[in-house]
Amino acid sequence: MAKNTRKIDTSSSKQQPLFDTDLAEGSLDIVLGLKQLLSRLLQGYDRYLVAAQISKATLKDISKDSLDKLLSSNPDYQPSAVQVVVICHITGCLDPFKYLLEPLDADVLHPEDKDLVELARLQEQERTIKTRMQAIMAKRGLK
Repeated sequence: MAKNTRKIDTSSSKQQPLFDTDLAEGSLDIVLGLKQLLSRLLQGYDRYLVAAQISKATLKDISKDSLDKLLSSNPDYQPSAVQVVVICHITGCLDPFKYLLEPLDADVLHPEDKDLVELARLQEQERTIKTRMQAIMAKRGLK
């Protein structure tokens, strides 16, 4: 006769279960807003030329009609991340990325501010090093 025993999982994994997130259903349904933003950015631009530039940059042919479908309210068509990058490059505007990062409470770092962020990081490293040096000196009675 077989002995039936139940094993109870007592491991304490710190990994969060895959589907146990705090994201509400539909909370990241932001594609329509992105499409509207991209469409507004391209007002005044020749869509044929934009499609040609996207094709050239991505090495994938896209027609003006396909571009119009990508930017339409039809959910069957969605712009790829690479296409969004090209449109941002063409328009010189980073607003689509700001829009996409907003639900994550994040923002875009403008190229002209990169050195300021690096400076802040270096200052933080300097404070950490000085604190560590003072701790060692105090431990050895050097100061």
